[in-house]
Amino acid sequence: MRQSVFITEAKFISPHWQAAYPECEIREQQPNSITADTILWILASSPDWLSIVKKHSEKRIPVIVMTKELNMAELCAALQVGARGYVEALANQVIIEQVAETVISGGIWLPGQLLSNLVGVLSKQPISYKHSCDLTLLTKRERQVVDIVVTGASNKAVANKLNITERTVKEHMSSIFSKLKVRDRMQLMLVIKGV
Repeated sequence: MRQSVFITEAKFISPHWQAAYPECEIREQQPNSITADTILWILASSPDWLSIVKKHSEKRIPVIVMTKELNMAELCAALQVGARGYVEALANQVIIEQVAETVISGGIWLPGQLLSNLVGVLSKQPISYKHSCDLTLLTKRERQVVDIVVTGASNKAVANKLNITERTVKEHMSSIFSKLKVRDRMQLMLVIKGV
């Protein structure tokens, strides 16, 4: 089982952290060394939190940013430096456990309240394909699917726009994820949009 390490401010501790992970470590500063089987949880208001997230994300340590108050700018900043999750610091035990499970399985955890806002922000940005994904690997149809998906469209909306079935859209999405080495729609949007 993975070890959870929580980095927080003095006197700001949620009982839900220990309820979810009785063996967790709670501290005010980052540990000197973090092993590959660690999940790092960091409070966004902690000193130098963005550089800590970046440092450990670059080492492929899953980092989850906790916040006292959900904030779109903070969410975008956290994702830009490699955070795999963004959650309210005082979320209940079930949510804390779900966040960790999602991140461990390769997903990204975002609060539902901000997800639609993020899709809106991404869809207003001009599409820029100057990122680490090689879109030349995609077929013409897959490229069309990507162009529509990054606007925040559902599979049904993509199917309607391209006059194909939802099942075909799902097949295209699986192929796109595989070819571009992304795990999910959100990661696809982040890679394409460069957020």
